[in-house]
Amino acid sequence: MTEIHQVLVGAGHTDAITNMARALREVLRTLGPSEIYARHLPPEGIEDVLPLYQFSRNGSAGQTIVFHASGGDPDVFELLDNVAERIVLVFHNIAPAELYDDVDPARAEMLRMGWRELELLRPRVFLAFADSSHNAECLKTVGYNDITVIAAGVDAYRLHRLTPDPAMWHRLGHEVHGPLLMYVGQGVPHKRPEVLVQMQYLLTQHIGRFPTLAIVGPSAVLKVNAAALEQARVLRVPGCLFYGQLTDTQLAAVYRRADLFVTASMHEGLCIPILEAMAAGVPVVGRSVGAMPDTVGDAGLLLPEDAGPEMFAEAVGELLDDQGLRSRMAFRGRQRVREFDDTAATATFLKELAMVV
Repeated sequence: MTEIHQVLVGAGHTDAITNMARALREVLRTLGPSEIYARHLPPEGIEDVLPLYQFSRNGSAGQTIVFHASGGDPDVFELLDNVAERIVLVFHNIAPAELYDDVDPARAEMLRMGWRELELLRPRVFLAFADSSHNAECLKTVGYNDITVIAAGVDAYRLHRLTPDPAMWHRLGHEVHGPLLMYVGQGVPHKRPEVLVQMQYLLTQHIGRFPTLAIVGPSAVLKVNAAALEQARVLRVPGCLFYGQLTDTQLAAVYRRADLFVTASMHEGLCIPILEAMAAGVPVVGRSVGAMPDTVGDAGLLLPEDAGPEMFAEAVGELLDDQGLRSRMAFRGRQRVREFDDTAATATFLKELAMVV
């Protein structure tokens, strides 16, 4: 049987790309043996993701590797260039390196390397997939042309089907006062969590609204969430909760309690937490960047790319005052998320893959 393994630059317990790879692994195993390998893993490891060094270089003839591209790494590139007979590219976009130059120069270089590696791998890629039209356009800038746009492996209802963690639900009952604004994402420079802290300061100190802001997600670049937390402390911003990494059932509880999803991200290829918010009926407030317009549509309020904390605070304040508008956005979100049909996208992915392996 044909071996079709997936390779990621980095993996996390609840990371969006890792979850997509998990969903794809189930269908890939209908064609043959299939595992997920990652170069960078949490210190404690991940039970169902193997470290890259365990990838067998003596696999069966005709071995195919599905590469989830989100950054550069010399070890990953070496494996792809020397081991894979066929490369299937799944492009999730690469964050702008210039946003990392001051806070994490090494990571900035790896991001730039990611684009160079994509160019070098292009002759070896048999199939290219992008999970949004925006990502496909970005991929074209490095010479890829025949790109299939599908969000294969995306399950927007994944958390919606879970029973919220009772302890987390109880915790929210004690810690959340008023409406709950939530953000989910890694603590990296382009996500700009400090803008949300500044928004919360303006809401509570100048607009007279007193929601709770929950910032959820691991701090991939330690300085980012640390700076936002320090800002909240220095400004004495009330109602700022930094939850860090949560389990899926804990995260399901936060979505169930949330009134709005807010993000100040400056770059989005395809934001899975946005889809999960819409599936939960939570309206979205964010910047009109990258794939956000195509993803959110009229299920949220998208601000200009240069929107600052003042505009975020005004937008959130208006939505909190207009229950009818929030209800309409929630309805539109539930309708729109149906367009991201995981079953159909994954079937298309498998069909195209089966034609070349």
